[in-house]
Amino acid sequence: MEERYQDVLETISFELSRKDMVVLGALLKSQTDPATFVDFETIRSQLEIVEGGRKGKDSLIYRSLSWLERIGFIRVDRSKHKHGYNSNVGLMHHVFRETIREAVHDFTKEIDEIDANIEQVSSIDLEQLRAEMISLAAGKQKIERPIFAVGWEDVLQLIDDKVYTGLKKGDLVRFSLDWFSRTDVLTPIRVERLAKLMKIGIIFRGLEHNKISKKQRNSFIKFRQAYEEQGFFPGYKVCERKDSTYQFVGRSNEGIVLIVSESPMSATWIPMTSNSDLVDNAIRTFDADYDAGVEITEMEDT
Repeated sequence: MEERYQDVLETISFELSRKDMVVLGALLKSQTDPATFVDFETIRSQLEIVEGGRKGKDSLIYRSLSWLERIGFIRVDRSKHKHGYNSNVGLMHHVFRETIREAVHDFTKEIDEIDANIEQVSSIDLEQLRAEMISLAAGKQKIERPIFAVGWEDVLQLIDDKVYTGLKKGDLVRFSLDWFSRTDVLTPIRVERLAKLMKIGIIFRGLEHNKISKKQRNSFIKFRQAYEEQGFFPGYKVCERKDSTYQFVGRSNEGIVLIVSESPMSATWIPMTSNSDLVDNAIRTFDADYDAGVEITEMEDT
């Protein structure tokens, strides 16, 4: 039974050996009761005991505490000079419930995709496949076709599939921010996935044109700061312009997920091979605005 729960924790990225979870364990051991708030020094002292006398870096412990708060495992009392940290069963129950719900949703989608792939492979016409292989071998390459999606979930899934999947170190993701009005859809799993991409060397550049609300911008800034605390530095610039321009998420120079409508939310994946003029123009416009833009940290009123 214990192995089963360990497997579940690993599946949802909460394995007990993870540094963040070790810090959480030290906090829980330091609390005298579920309502107690513990200061940083007490947590650090408990960590030394847990880790056999080895004193970890304060910056790494603070980073773990920041992650734990962002995920929802802990609460922080900032009313005093020394911050207090607290966790309890209710907080952990909420995090596990939401994370497992998201994981089940993602796994269900994967299963549906696998079932669709099985059905597709099973229905292949072998004679047609043979003819296609001969055409490819002869140099007659087929053009990748655009893919359309409607609704927030399907649009985000399209971005996952066509932009984020299979990226390699040095690849560039261009992200227009004006259309992204629902930061609530940035679930912990999705936020963590972007962090993993930045960890392997994927470059992210965000751009908006001073047309979004202050609340929306502050949300983007908070996400950026959270990534910076983990050692990642996604770009975020503002370039004011009166006219409208392309809203998209782009994968290097391979193609873009172009936002077609915000009501209802709809988008289409346009590979470079299917419409090079549009993709080239969108990328050139983005790069020109990004080069002329101002770093969000230099904005007078953010």
